[in-house]
Amino acid sequence: FHNEKSPSFSVSPVKQMYYCFGCGAGGNVITFIMEYENYTFTEALQFLAQRAGISLPEIEYSEEARKKDDLKARILDVNKEAAKFYYFGLRAKEGARGLEYLTKRCLSEETIKKFGLGFAVTGRDNIYRYLKEKGYKDELLRSCGLFNYDERHGMSDKFWNRVIFPIMDVNHRVIGFGGRVMGDGEPKYLNSPETPVFDKGRNLYGLNHARTSRKKNMIICEGYMDVIALHQAGFNQAVASLGTAFTSGQANLLRRYTDEVLLTYDSDA
Repeated sequence: FHNEKSPSFSVSPVKQMYYCFGCGAGGNVITFIMEYENYTFTEALQFLAQRAGISLPEIEYSEEARKKDDLKARILDVNKEAAKFYYFGLRAKEGARGLEYLTKRCLSEETIKKFGLGFAVTGRDNIYRYLKEKGYKDELLRSCGLFNYDERHGMSDKFWNRVIFPIMDVNHRVIGFGGRVMGDGEPKYLNSPETPVFDKGRNLYGLNHARTSRKKNMIICEGYMDVIALHQAGFNQAVASLGTAFTSGQANLLRRYTDEVLLTYDSDA
C-alpha cells in the first residue's frame, strides 16, 4: 500500500489475515483486494470468485435487463478482438508509419505494450472483414461504434490511417477507441461514439492503471499522449478526460480513488 524500506507486511495463512506494521492496514483477502485494486466490496468478491472458479448467486433480472447485459458482453468481446487487430497492425508492414510516430514521441516498447497501442491501416473495410471472418453479425457490429454505415455503401471502418489508443474501464476491459490521424487529415483525433459500454462522461483514460498507483493524488490531463508520457516518466497516477469538459460523473469516479486532484490541462483559451 506504500513504499517501505524494511520488511513490515505480515500474512498469517492460519488466521487468513494480513497486517502492515508500517501503516496499520489489516484485514482478510477481501479487504486486501479492495485496498490493493481499489475495488468495491462487490468487485472484490467477483474478482476472487472468478479466480477461485466459484459461481456467485446471480440477481434475477428482467428479460429486458438480460438482453442489455448480453449486448454489452458481446460488444466488449468485439472490442477485445478489435484491440488485438489494431495492436498487431502496428507491427505489420503497413503500420510502420504509426510505429515511427510513437517512436518519435519517445515512447518505449514497454509503454506501447502497456497501453495496448495499435494502428488502423488505410482502407475502408479492413477490420470489418476481420470481424466478419470471426463470425460477428452486422447488427452487433453496428452497435459497437467501430463503423460508419449508410444504406448505399453499407459498413465501412471508422478508424483508418490512425494510431489507435484503446480506452479501457477500471477492470481493463476495452470500452472504446481513440485514433490519431497520420498526416494532415481531419479530425486530428477521432473517438468512438457513445455505445452501450462507452459513456465518455463517466470514464477516464488511463484510470485502469492509475487507480493502483499508490500516489496521494491523481493528475488530470487533456489527451492520450499526455497520460502516456506522464506514466512513462513515472507519474503513473495520470488520467485524461477523453476530450470532453470535465464532468460530474468523472469527478465521482475519481472520488473513489483520491481526495486530491491536480489539473494539468493545456493553457489555451
